[in-house]
Amino acid sequence: MAVWLTSGPRPYRLESQRLSLRWMSPRFIRASLAGRTAIAGRALDASLPPAWPDEEARRRLAMRLDQMGDDPDGADWLLRGMVRRLDRALVGFINFHGPSDERGRAELGYTVFEEHRRQGYASEAAMAMIGWAQIRRGVEVFVVSVSPENEPSLRLAASLGFERVGSQIDEEDGLEWVFELKPVR
Repeated sequence: MAVWLTSGPRPYRLESQRLSLRWMSPRFIRASLAGRTAIAGRALDASLPPAWPDEEARRRLAMRLDQMGDDPDGADWLLRGMVRRLDRALVGFINFHGPSDERGRAELGYTVFEEHRRQGYASEAAMAMIGWAQIRRGVEVFVVSVSPENEPSLRLAASLGFERVGSQIDEEDGLEWVFELKPVR
């Protein structure tokens, strides 16, 4: 699958076959959190779902906005909207939890809205993000943490080649299995 980076200033827009992964800027996030969806939609150049943002998205947006304030240089690692290129519909979002750590590992997280699930968007977006992190940032190890009950995400991790390396307890989500991927260049 082809993944490419558009030219221009950071953060780069990532493109894949069906998706444009557009950076969710502080302007977009603030408008979304304030319920100003028309402004948010224009900021992302996307059609937002009617219930945008739901509670999960609100929590994630607020958390990432705080991160951007704490580390502006790390902002391009954070939230990107999965915008379907065909009709500019926002189908989900994806991000790293922050810049890669001292061991060169980056943790990936994503959400695909229920009405758009099981269409391959998460896989396509994950491969684009992994490609970006390898090419632009030299990341060699990728991590995902998945609830043992989340069968779709467990299947996705396996299909991308992630291997289970342990488990952890997340403060919000409880038990998670930890998977790593060391892609071949």
